Amino acid sequence: MKLQIVFLKKKYIYYVLAIIIFTILLTYFFLFKTSTISTFNIVNEVKMMHADLNGDGTKDILYIKTEVDKYQIQINSGDSSYYLEPSKKIKTVGNYYSQWPMRLTLMDISRNYVPEIFTQASVNNKAVQHVFLWNGEKYEDIFSSTNNILGFVDSKNNKTPKMLSGNIKDGKLDLTSYLFIQDSLQSFDYNYVDNYMGKNNVLGFITLMSTLPVSELNIPKELFASDLNGNDISLLSDLSDKKMHLTFQDGVFKDYNWDKDGNTSEVLWTLNFKGTNNNDIKEIKNYSIELILKLIPNTNKDSSFKISSIDIK
Repeated sequence: MKLQIVFLKKKYIYYVLAIIIFTILLTYFFLFKTSTISTFNIVNEVKMMHADLNGDGTKDILYIKTEVDKYQIQINSGDSSYYLEPSKKIKTVGNYYSQWPMRLTLMDISRNYVPEIFTQASVNNKAVQHVFLWNGEKYEDIFSSTNNILGFVDSKNNKTPKMLSGNIKDGKLDLTSYLFIQDSLQSFDYNYVDNYMGKNNVLGFITLMSTLPVSELNIPKELFASDLNGNDISLLSDLSDKKMHLTFQDGVFKDYNWDKDGNTSEVLWTLNFKGTNNNDIKEIKNYSIELILKLIPNTNKDSSFKISSIDIK
């Protein structure tokens, strides 16, 4: 009998140890899981990401926090720590607002296997952009602006990557293209077609969002591809039913898919809105809307990008 009692106690100890180990592993996974370096990461008050940010083959820790509502970005690499110091031109990477969180993108546009760090945030309802480059000794702020659109073209095909920065104002989007040359971003002239990367239809979508609430019958169908899922349109109707007034804040896009010749066939846009309840102006929240636009052939005129997928977060 005593042997049986001892056996049962050991079994329970094994169960407890297994539960403890599982809990530790699960906690580690959620706290330190690796973020995909080609996506647009929304940052609220605190965020931690893992990626090789200096090309030494070891994953570093990128840690974002807020101090007195101001974002602070620190990178821990081995025994060294680095802070991302904004340039004198714009001395802040942005303030934390629940309705306008920072968006951080890691993208290797230099094609040197070390991603550049792109940040988008705001100060007093004004957009702020920065680009940080690892120069072998520290992270240098090589670009800053108060534009509200950031874009990436030829990001993963066989062409030279380009960064675009622009501003949506008064229903228009003006873009400037940049190439990464000798550790700096240099602008170049480019004649954009009307619906370059779907920008005209995105502008139409932003206008639609600013006019909510609107009935499903009044949603302009010319913005959307014919195979758009009916559930996606329903998402817009559900958002309209919430009686929220949406104000565009900033956005980011990148080419998402390509044809056999390396030409863009799909574009991913992420648009950031401030939502204010029409019945309670104190209820303010952030809405992040992801759009996939695909190139639709047209035999009578130039092909154009139309919205083929909608996701609201």
